[in-house]
Amino acid sequence: MEEINLNETLSYRILVGIQLYYTPALVTLGSLGNSLSVLVFFTTKLRKLSSSYYLSALAISDTGFLLITFPSWLGMFDDVTWFNQPGFCEFSVYMTQVCSFLSVWFIVAFTVERFIAVRYPLKRPSMCTVSRAKAVLLCLSLFALISYTPYIFISGVSKQNGSDIETCGPRRELMGIATTLNHVDVVFTLLIPFLAIVILNALISRTVYKVARVRRSMTKSSGGGGSHKSRTSSSQTKVTEMLLVVSTVFICLNLPSYVMRVWVYLSESLNLGEEQNINMIILQQYFQLLFLTNFGINFALYCVSGQNFRKALISIFKPDLLRRAETTQITVSEYCRTASTRRTKTVNGSWRETHELVPINRPMN
Repeated sequence: MEEINLNETLSYRILVGIQLYYTPALVTLGSLGNSLSVLVFFTTKLRKLSSSYYLSALAISDTGFLLITFPSWLGMFDDVTWFNQPGFCEFSVYMTQVCSFLSVWFIVAFTVERFIAVRYPLKRPSMCTVSRAKAVLLCLSLFALISYTPYIFISGVSKQNGSDIETCGPRRELMGIATTLNHVDVVFTLLIPFLAIVILNALISRTVYKVARVRRSMTKSSGGGGSHKSRTSSSQTKVTEMLLVVSTVFICLNLPSYVMRVWVYLSESLNLGEEQNINMIILQQYFQLLFLTNFGINFALYCVSGQNFRKALISIFKPDLLRRAETTQITVSEYCRTASTRRTKTVNGSWRETHELVPINRPMN
């Protein structure tokens, strides 16, 4: 049987072409978008919200993952070999695992906070605070930095079978430990977060739907009229909607890559043909591109689904435009309230004066 060369297959050449241009574009635009996200969350009125700290931490960890991935892309060029050097190899593997873990669990923490805010609104002021968010982020960061230290010792530079090319990866003598750690990593960065996000999102969506239905019925019965409480509730709903978009996209982009990782582990005991192995390798690389996309797409998701984020972004670069828009909105709101007041006065005033029964004063004897 003729041996199949991976580099000669059409699907692999297409993959290499996509990686050659897509990866640097994603790293550049994604890092820029994440930096803008941190700027918006920390320099505008959004900094008063605890959710902004979770999203800022997510942007920082995503940027770290993108930047540490970029040197591996440079490894596609034969004259760039500093990625496969002792020291940097171990550091890059370690930071990749840390940033990947933090990005997942920052979303889980944000989802838990939104669940509390939506399901238990009376507890939101005391539980969903900035200080509590900082404490959660600090604990998660310390846990990740400590728990992933074994990857520094099981990783290293080694030569490929039958060649003098050195690559960065698990050490051969520690391959068993590396496999076990990968299994544990799949549980803590896929299974548990996936179940938590899906269940919490379902509960959040159910609660938001019920609250919206009750609010609509109350608005109809009371004839409208805004209040500070309703505006606060509307703001919380907007943040929740943005969370649902971010977490749903996260699951869609991460799930294929993790499923493929599980399949690779399970297929090690199977005697697959060479062609099947090549197809699986190529498919895994395509799914890896989806996985990488997750770390650079959140800024676009915030702009599309987050009305408060868009306003805050405009306030940084176009403050006059936002000020004029808010002035126009206030003017329209005041006009509507004035018109409503006039209608109320008309009903309670002239109609009552004309048609209200006036008591007859009996003459005094």
